[in-house]
Amino acid sequence: MKQLSQSKQENRLIAATLFVFGVSGASSMLMGNLMPFLRELYGISYARAGLLLSLPSWGNLAAIFITGYLPTYIGRRKTVLLTAMWMAVGYLLVTFGVGGAALLPLICLMIGVARGGNTNFSNTMMSTLPGKKSAIGYNLLHGAFAVGAVLSPLALIACTRANDNGWRLMTAGITVLCMIQVAVYCKMTLPAEHITGSIKTVDRSFLKNKSFWLGAAILFFYISTEYAIVNWLVTYFKDTGVLSAEVSQLMSSLLWVVMFIGRMIGAAIVGKVSRKILLVVDGVGLLCFFLLVFFSRSQPPIVIGIMGVGLFMATIYTTALALGTQSIKGNDLGVSTMIFTGSVGGIITPAVVGMVAEQASIQAGMGVVVVVTVLLLTTILFSVFMKGDKES
Repeated sequence: MKQLSQSKQENRLIAATLFVFGVSGASSMLMGNLMPFLRELYGISYARAGLLLSLPSWGNLAAIFITGYLPTYIGRRKTVLLTAMWMAVGYLLVTFGVGGAALLPLICLMIGVARGGNTNFSNTMMSTLPGKKSAIGYNLLHGAFAVGAVLSPLALIACTRANDNGWRLMTAGITVLCMIQVAVYCKMTLPAEHITGSIKTVDRSFLKNKSFWLGAAILFFYISTEYAIVNWLVTYFKDTGVLSAEVSQLMSSLLWVVMFIGRMIGAAIVGKVSRKILLVVDGVGLLCFFLLVFFSRSQPPIVIGIMGVGLFMATIYTTALALGTQSIKGNDLGVSTMIFTGSVGGIITPAVVGMVAEQASIQAGMGVVVVVTVLLLTTILFSVFMKGDKES
């Protein structure tokens, strides 16, 4: 009976965490889709747009670092509430145009801070689950994120079809959704934690673990690739003229639909397929299909390429995360350090793409993503062949 009760508590934790992380996917990944509207409204250059798109990653990075230590002092609930609230504030300011272009950098930082807090909290919750359930939980978690990321661009298209200024209706809706997310954080039942009020008591043994650092290295180049693709995809297709503005928006949703399907497949094959094989297949497939997208000039091959990119991107993050977090179960600092290391790439790459696009062209800017994708595959191959310990 006790075991049944424990299982029920774990399932409730999973359900609540999936919801809040789904909201995070809908809200934190929307800025790339909103950027064409903001560029037109405020006359923003490619270089400035690139910097704005990298600012959420700065906020994300800062929040991930802070939320690794803060739970030791005030607990997990107060920590995630302190960060999550800024998503609602940020989109509220965007909706009413408060501060115009001058306030956009601060808004982007707010969105990043909220995403970082949501990410660290949600991944820590999944790391507290036992064995196979934890690995399944990671795939479901990032599947929920993908659902949010799929639905928000579709909702944006629906809002803007009736009115060019309809994107403000979308940001208003996201604001309400973020407020509901905060309410769920207030009510959900959390696993027991040890609040000591001292950094000295935090377990740092994971820093000596090879699997931890191999997982973090893969995350670094994966997040570099994902953030650059997601943030610049719509602008790239629209400005090169290979796709119409509306179809360009749909490509973002298509990418996340396929990523969701891929993550559900990942949850189903946990324990049946070697992580090494899965990572190598994903790395090779991602590079091949992104090259197809990059060199294509008509809609059919681009659609096929986007589907391939989404499918092979789907399980890289979750597999690398499950690999690295074996040694840091329930460790807020361990999870935050791993995600922090990976998220540095999300700061650098979107900004570099924007700077190269400003100096050369948007095509050249996306060429940067090709290079990063090659580096991701190289890191996966290095990690797979250097990893001597057996998979658990």
